[in-house]
Amino acid sequence: MTSTTGKPLFQDFPPVSWEEWKTRATADLRDTPYDRIRWSTPDGFVLEPRYARDHMLTPPGFSVEKSQNRWNNCRRIPVTDCGTANRDAIAALSENTAAIEYFISSSDLCSKENLELLFKGIHIPAAGIYLSGSVGDPVRLLENLASIPGFSENDGSLLTEPPRNSQGLFLAALPMPAFRFLPVDTVPWHDRGATPSQEIALALAGVSDLMHRFTGEGENPERIAAAIEIVMAAGSSHFPELAKPRALRALLPFVLKAYGSAETSAVRLFARTSAKNISLLDPFTNVLRQTTEAVSSILGGYDTLQIDPFDSGISVPRNDAERISSNVHLILSEECFLDRVSDPAAGSYYIETLTAELAASAWKYFSEIEAAGGLAEAIRKNMVSDTVAQAASREKKNVENRKKNLIGVNRYLWPLTAAQEKHLEELQKAAETSPQASLTASFELLRLRTERHRLQTGSIPSVFIWLSGDPSIGFRQAAFTEDFFLCGGFDIAGTAMLDAVRASCDTALENSPAIVALCIAEKNPVPAAELICRTIRELQPGTIIVMAGKPPEEHEQLLAAGLDSFIHTGVNVAAMLQSYHIKTGIQ
Repeated sequence: MTSTTGKPLFQDFPPVSWEEWKTRATADLRDTPYDRIRWSTPDGFVLEPRYARDHMLTPPGFSVEKSQNRWNNCRRIPVTDCGTANRDAIAALSENTAAIEYFISSSDLCSKENLELLFKGIHIPAAGIYLSGSVGDPVRLLENLASIPGFSENDGSLLTEPPRNSQGLFLAALPMPAFRFLPVDTVPWHDRGATPSQEIALALAGVSDLMHRFTGEGENPERIAAAIEIVMAAGSSHFPELAKPRALRALLPFVLKAYGSAETSAVRLFARTSAKNISLLDPFTNVLRQTTEAVSSILGGYDTLQIDPFDSGISVPRNDAERISSNVHLILSEECFLDRVSDPAAGSYYIETLTAELAASAWKYFSEIEAAGGLAEAIRKNMVSDTVAQAASREKKNVENRKKNLIGVNRYLWPLTAAQEKHLEELQKAAETSPQASLTASFELLRLRTERHRLQTGSIPSVFIWLSGDPSIGFRQAAFTEDFFLCGGFDIAGTAMLDAVRASCDTALENSPAIVALCIAEKNPVPAAELICRTIRELQPGTIIVMAGKPPEEHEQLLAAGLDSFIHTGVNVAAMLQSYHIKTGIQ
């Protein structure tokens, strides 16, 4: 690389080897262990903070196939009435939507007459048409679609699992060569807690099952591959979600070639934004999460992207939520120009290594599924559900102890709005019926119970934060403590720097807080904390006293003086807040 003057850039900077860089980084970290800046991924491999050309791993068999990184903006439309759904679809297509997913509520709506009403006024060859939900007999549906003018050129997909008795399936789709009808949907596994590499492995296993089944029935392998659409969820962990479709594309050719398909790029990828990290109580943070998910999906190379409305309509009007979420596509294409480069992540040492690590981890799990007899057999044996449950448990634990941050959920809360206060029952029901591995429900249910308690009693239990000692440390502890209790819906009665004397206890108890939280930033906080605990117990015996920081060696001494518990980084925040709910009378 040269400068505008023709001189080589960076010539005055000697190359730095990996060993030299690590030695210097370790020295600069001083007392902090080097492992603290390495990332242990949910899939079990470790990523370094720095990668260079000679330290990079390369994904197997990966090649860029798209000349441009274009994607279809897909809008999902529920269908309970064909006329209404048709009007919604036409409105969506007028807003630069490129594809429509009709989510059918009843198979009765899939008659030819209803389908013609559903597509009335739509130029079918120009818009990808996806159908999901209760479609009834897929063969009959494909026959009905094939009889509608324009569907011979449509490149949409049928997103329902093919029946076990699939006789006539390929024949019914023959007039529609670009229309897909063999979906592999890993979104339910994502919702249940699958890691990125597990999702890749499950997608590969789904493709393998379809190829095995239909080649066994005499179908052409390349025709089978051309009929497959892989549907995956895009989570909000940016780099792993960006690497996920890249790793999948790297591995798919090996599976397809094993069944005799030379069309190794035929399979199409469809992304949905994740549902398990959606906040009901701070909906606008969902826009940020969905934007991250959309960027990851686009840079990762999905062919179609469907962004759900960021709110269900309880906190924000459904039409507004749908419009804002849909506009994310426009911003990323028309203002960010993400469609101008075919593979923007190519050449990044970090992302290439992450892609290769994900591919290796996914292939290992895929091989285990194949050894068990394929995906269907592995599911029947509970092999998949057990593995995913273990991953879900780890992820849920990381959210509940706040090692994994969800802004607006377990960190940096925004107060409930007047509109939300009017719909507490709807919000609570929505939280209770959220996806199985929802990462937000445990915290949001705590806040909803607290708000319901306020409506029933006229007040919310409050917390007074007592600071003492070094202010630079104490204020950090106080910020942690305030954020901790706000996650449970508690009020903050006040924060003050106080000396450990009886008069200060009177000040702390002035507004009758249910909880007094001690942030004592001293080398030996025990004497001051013990005095405060004993005095508060004497003045107001029912007060719960907690202390910010890990338990000191003399913690038994503090517990005997009346301290209830310690709060610090690493504790199960959700479980502790639930215990404080019970102790303060919140049901």
